Amino acid sequence: MNLQEFSALKGNYPHKRELIHSMEQAVSCKAEVYAQCLFGVLKIPDKKNLEKKPWIAAWYFMKNKLIFLDDGGQISRILEKIKDMEFGGNALEGQLLLAVFNGLIDEEVPYLQKVEEKITELENILLEETPRDFPRVLMGLRKAMMRLHTFYVQLLDMAEELQGAAGEILVKEEENAWCVFSNRVSRLHDYTENIRENLLQLHELYQAQIDIQQNEIMTMLTVVTTIFLPLSLLAGWYGMNFGNIPLLNWKYGYLTVVLLTLVIIGLELRYFRKKGLLKNKKKS
Repeated sequence: MNLQEFSALKGNYPHKRELIHSMEQAVSCKAEVYAQCLFGVLKIPDKKNLEKKPWIAAWYFMKNKLIFLDDGGQISRILEKIKDMEFGGNALEGQLLLAVFNGLIDEEVPYLQKVEEKITELENILLEETPRDFPRVLMGLRKAMMRLHTFYVQLLDMAEELQGAAGEILVKEEENAWCVFSNRVSRLHDYTENIRENLLQLHELYQAQIDIQQNEIMTMLTVVTTIFLPLSLLAGWYGMNFGNIPLLNWKYGYLTVVLLTLVIIGLELRYFRKKGLLKNKKKS
């Protein structure tokens, strides 16, 4: 049911008002454990677009009763997937709650694997060129992983809270099942940590490529400046107004200076090529 339907629900539902307030002011995933009931709020990232506002859902558990509050349809889709599952024992509500929690993270590993493939693809692109929009793409991935990382931490805290409730409202035998769920979330948390480290290394690679490009530009500017220094010296000499400057009044003086300039440029280019300063990026 949605939040309005739950608000209008008649009957004795302890701490009902607290759940409504928590859902309206949802900041993070959290669980509340009381003697008569359990309830929790879920703030679920939209993996199709992690920039969007997360889905908000909630659940309310008491003896022989389990209610899901879902305005976005996320929990409804999970319930549709698990409707044919078989549950053993008598604690149907607790098992159903655990099945929904598992449904929340069933598709996380394939999604994280796609992120890893995207990072590998970006690394290959970065070795060939430096796209202008690379910082924007990298920042988007870092934000996405940060949101998922936060979500897993909150889920892990919630699962540990519910493990502590085993034997009170939840059946004691379910404690191991919640422990398994906690381990799954913990592995996802570690997975996102590794991806975030890979993104940091990718940022360092990007910065290294930028530094290399800047060094190449500075090297080329230095080469060009060095090539034209002797020519500037020649121009300065022959720009002085002295009558006894060599070659000034000779018939072939201008041609001689042009040939001298070409020889100087040729010698300089040969020197720089020998030192490897004129090789292009692909050959280097």
